[in-house]
Amino acid sequence: MNKGPAKKKQGGFLRGIHKYGTAYLLIAPPLLSILIFLVGPMLVSLYWSFTDYSGISAPVWIGLKNYHDLLFKDKIFGQAMWNTVAFVLIGEGAGPVLGMLTALMLNQDVKGRSFFRTCYFLPQMTSFVVISTVWKMLYSGNGLFNELLGFLGAAPVNWLGDPNHALLSVAIASIWQGFGFETVLFLAALQGVPKELHEAAMMDGAGPLRRFFAVTLPALKPVVVYAYIVGVIGSFQLYDQVYVMTYGGPMHSTTSIVLYLFTKFRDLRLGYASAISYILFVILVLLSWLQWRLFGKEEEA
Repeated sequence: MNKGPAKKKQGGFLRGIHKYGTAYLLIAPPLLSILIFLVGPMLVSLYWSFTDYSGISAPVWIGLKNYHDLLFKDKIFGQAMWNTVAFVLIGEGAGPVLGMLTALMLNQDVKGRSFFRTCYFLPQMTSFVVISTVWKMLYSGNGLFNELLGFLGAAPVNWLGDPNHALLSVAIASIWQGFGFETVLFLAALQGVPKELHEAAMMDGAGPLRRFFAVTLPALKPVVVYAYIVGVIGSFQLYDQVYVMTYGGPMHSTTSIVLYLFTKFRDLRLGYASAISYILFVILVLLSWLQWRLFGKEEEA
């Protein structure tokens, strides 16, 4: 029997260990941390999602019942899903657009550009809880917004207590806090666009709008895709704002998927909550893949 190839492979493996042993030793601690504190809990949570588990008694295997109940019986989860999707559409419809418009303005030769850049990005550096508390005060019955409406002769609005206004009010506060991130992101990308391209387009008689669509926007496509992928993932994880401002009310009109997940963990329905987390995980993976797929097809074309 010829054992030459097997010995050769074994020898190559040992030589690799000897050659890269120090590198393997250095990456071992973070790799073990990921396996222990990320992959391990994810696998445990996946198992829980197929069980009836309270964290006190032993888990009881129930198969796909948690998923079936969530998708076909739980009306509150359906409402939470719709609320989250609506929040994503509102936030991602306005946030990146505002960020790009602000970046285009700051990209001009204006004085104090660094100061304005800091002002726009400052809310992003502030805690969600702090921002949500401030906006909750602004939305209150005697808050700034209702005072302005009274000054204009209009009736006050129950911003956070009316199911027709609550979700939009939370979304506006989130957009205000978050679009500074897109501003800095797009501004950095704009400063990397070669000026020669704009000069060549101007020599061809292209106006500002034509230059934006022919030169600027194509150069920003990778950044736009990145901003939307990160934004969608972040928006689907809506929690802090609704927890502070409405706690999911009124009438579950602002309950998000993550807030509903939290309530189930609080009620010691760990199996049910784990199923919610994996439904959210699958949604985020599919949406991220779809965005990258569409962007890849567009680039090939």
